[in-house]
Amino acid sequence: MPTKRLNNHPHVYERITADGRLTGYQVKIRKKGFPDFTKTFDRLADADAAVVQVLNDRNHGSRRDHRAPERITLGEVLEKAILEIRRGERKGKDGDAARLSVFIKRHPPFCQMSMAHITRHDWEDWKALRLEEVKSSTVRREMNLLMPVMKQAAIDLDMLGSPLDQVSRPKVRDERIIRLEPDEELRLFLEFGRARNELLLPAARFALETGCRRSELLRLGWADYSHNGGTIYLRDAKNGRGRDILLTSAAQAVVESLPGRQKMKGLIFPISAEALKNAFERARLRADVEHWRWHDFRHEAISRCFDHGWTAEQVMDFSGHVDIKSLLRYRHPRVADAVARLRRMESERQAAGGLRIAG
Repeated sequence: MPTKRLNNHPHVYERITADGRLTGYQVKIRKKGFPDFTKTFDRLADADAAVVQVLNDRNHGSRRDHRAPERITLGEVLEKAILEIRRGERKGKDGDAARLSVFIKRHPPFCQMSMAHITRHDWEDWKALRLEEVKSSTVRREMNLLMPVMKQAAIDLDMLGSPLDQVSRPKVRDERIIRLEPDEELRLFLEFGRARNELLLPAARFALETGCRRSELLRLGWADYSHNGGTIYLRDAKNGRGRDILLTSAAQAVVESLPGRQKMKGLIFPISAEALKNAFERARLRADVEHWRWHDFRHEAISRCFDHGWTAEQVMDFSGHVDIKSLLRYRHPRVADAVARLRRMESERQAAGGLRIAG
């Protein structure tokens, strides 16, 4: 493709198509004793920054290989990240290595591209295609996983930055306003009691009574249980600080019914996350309550506190939230209850001789 030298921008050339369209800015730097540097950028500012970086390195005698990104593919970067996660050399959540492996299998042509040739537009195209296949929340989670990997790769390869950082995450509007109806609760817990896994029923009842997250529930230990205090101390809550799980009488009865209290050692719910998840999935299908997720127990427990007139501060003591905005995402008042309150207010005003609400 023809190039045209750009005035007042040393070593920068415009890439022009045959019909006169500008497609990018190419940097060409040649200096005796150093490897040639040639790279095309979407933005002029990035091209100028590359010139400054390369020339500064060479003026200081550095023979840094700026062409390294051309020899490394996206797939190789992801494979390295997978290996580091499995070795414990890179921080990662459970399943992150598996998700990166799935990305490689799902996008082989993309993963064969060199890091030097991947631009913001390539990531934008990937995002657009994924949004046609899955929900925006899924794409956002995938970007949250990929972004730190790409950022570290840019540092390791002496790149100006990760083009993925220039791509905005999709907005997610997937809040689910779901309450557990009495008949649904009856069907669910009936099936929980019939499950082969005997810990499913007490774990689900405990979650509904305390609003405890599943990951937190599975970390609770007998050594932190206070029979007299009616609490279980959670040492590493999601907010990064320890907190007390407040137990209702029903929740404490669940705990008291479990084996292990005599020794006061080990986990209160000795079951893996996968086993609990599988047992729950099978039971909710049998109960014909497929829309219900385990985390919905937390939403229901917090909503019930608000139903009983608790203040936001009191609910935060119960739920462990430290941010009022996050807490209110869990408040799902029943419309029927709101109408009933409105009618009571209307009756009280009428009885007191106040103004009537216009019909």
